[in-house]
Amino acid sequence: MNTHLVTIWISSTDSFSERRISPHLLISQLKVKLEPITGIPAKSQVLALTTSSPDQSDSTQTIFLNDDSRTLSQYGVQEGSTIDVIDSDPTSVTKAGQYNDVSQVSKFELSSEEYESRRDTVRAFKERNKLGRFADEVKARQKKLEIDDDENLEESLKKRFPLNARCKISSLTHESASRGVIRFVGPVEFNKNHRIWIGVELDEPNGKNDGSVSGVRYFTCQPSHGTFIQPERVEVGDFPIIDPFADEE
Repeated sequence: MNTHLVTIWISSTDSFSERRISPHLLISQLKVKLEPITGIPAKSQVLALTTSSPDQSDSTQTIFLNDDSRTLSQYGVQEGSTIDVIDSDPTSVTKAGQYNDVSQVSKFELSSEEYESRRDTVRAFKERNKLGRFADEVKARQKKLEIDDDENLEESLKKRFPLNARCKISSLTHESASRGVIRFVGPVEFNKNHRIWIGVELDEPNGKNDGSVSGVRYFTCQPSHGTFIQPERVEVGDFPIIDPFADEE
């Protein structure tokens, strides 16, 4: 049985997360898995896959995954690819801007207290599953990173995440956080959906690379010790290397 997994980024209106999945998944199976992650019903999902261009390393290409009977591998999924999940239902409250269109709620209104007390709403679904704005830790760090002038984003982040600083990385799938040293802050060629990435040299060999991706080197470290993370998942501080024998007598 082939257990090979690839790391991809799942992006929707209200969420963004890193996932490891099998490239042999059918598109129909993938949509079912994405429903609890994005809150968008499988039947309403339109998926767009963004990968590095095969002929130009500095460009990307995007294709729609319209055939539910094909696999991700057949569509050319790559390590670090991004899948945008679009809600095709025009009446869905997950559509961007839906909450701001007051014309669509004129026939039925709830007070804030009544809405928050109900358990059959999109808000309740996302709260139960820690999606969107209910991902408390991620949301708190995102607030700290809000910068009015986009042109100064990279400069500001470099001050917040200085090179050679110790850090820890919040995990989307594990309780424990990885630790390491910041080695890179800036744009990357392999994923341009987000402007700035943090390159980290991990203490343990739990990474994806040696500081280079698709032939482009951003920093240098041992194999499987390098990883690239979005800023809201990185926390700078006094996080020493964990001694696995520290608690032993």
